[in-house]
Amino acid sequence: MFKWIIRSKSFMAGFLFLSVLMLLSIGNTVFNNGEIRRDVFLSDEKGNIIDAAPYPPFTVFPLGSDLDGYDLLHMMIEGAKITIGIALLIAVLRIVLGLLIGSLLGMYARRWIALFEKVFSSFTLIPLTLVAAFLLHNVLIMQPDGFANPFWQRVLFEVFILTIYAVPTLAIFQANEIKRLHEEDFMEAASVLGGGPWHKMKVHIFPHLKENLMQISIQQFIQVLIVLSHLGVLNLFFGGTFVDYGAGGPPKSMYYEWSGLVGTYFRSLNFHPWIALVPIGFFTLTILAAQLMLNGIKKASEQAEEEKKIRHSASLPLQNNHSEQELFSLHQSKEA
Repeated sequence: MFKWIIRSKSFMAGFLFLSVLMLLSIGNTVFNNGEIRRDVFLSDEKGNIIDAAPYPPFTVFPLGSDLDGYDLLHMMIEGAKITIGIALLIAVLRIVLGLLIGSLLGMYARRWIALFEKVFSSFTLIPLTLVAAFLLHNVLIMQPDGFANPFWQRVLFEVFILTIYAVPTLAIFQANEIKRLHEEDFMEAASVLGGGPWHKMKVHIFPHLKENLMQISIQQFIQVLIVLSHLGVLNLFFGGTFVDYGAGGPPKSMYYEWSGLVGTYFRSLNFHPWIALVPIGFFTLTILAAQLMLNGIKKASEQAEEEKKIRHSASLPLQNNHSEQELFSLHQSKEA
């Protein structure tokens, strides 16, 4: 299936967008020490102030600046590695834990899957944003005397909450898939030949799960990005929300991750809308890029399955010539 994936224009478009964004973000940290361009005032040749922040798009900076004169595009690039990296980490943790628990259920406790499904089915009905907001509020919001917990504890707790909530649903899904595969003829043949549970898992079951795992991973990545954006609107920023109780002002993120920027700039929609729309737009573009990758994988899976069927029919003596023609036509149409 891999050859069909790399031929998919939608997959490569989404992949290149995310890759370039990550490389630019890492490059800014490595070569520019993470600094962000800033111009608070604009002066003419005589030193007279002619303009001040915030600057609209396509004037001083390509996407404009915030109230403090920081380049919004530069901020989005710097925060990309944090935002995308967090979403990738949580998505991978969800998949790994879901696959591990689902494998144990699917191999050793298949008769209990229905019970687990009834117990945890309500997890899909309660929005994760509400649960996360309730559990994270006291941990992430800075109090007048400072944060109650150090940074690493806040990060670990948020990653844990955003990960563990989705694990039961993913585990049940994987367990049902493994249970279905156990009912196939090739699994019965493997049992007759003396294959152990983990041998069957490695050789027979996991290859069938790989395609689904790729699609589910991207779906989880998209879901995490959406939840992070929602938490940003609720002023729950990743790693902690800085609140200046003395000078006042909106809550601020201590980093340039996008959910914090969404929450910080959300109040600017009525006065300087571009300031809030830039981080919202980058969230949207990243989600669309991931969706393009997902569509490409789905299409590649269909093409690989179609090719497999044609190759199988080509192995039949009476249909050799006809199947070879179909296979040749399939390759020609995909390349075109």
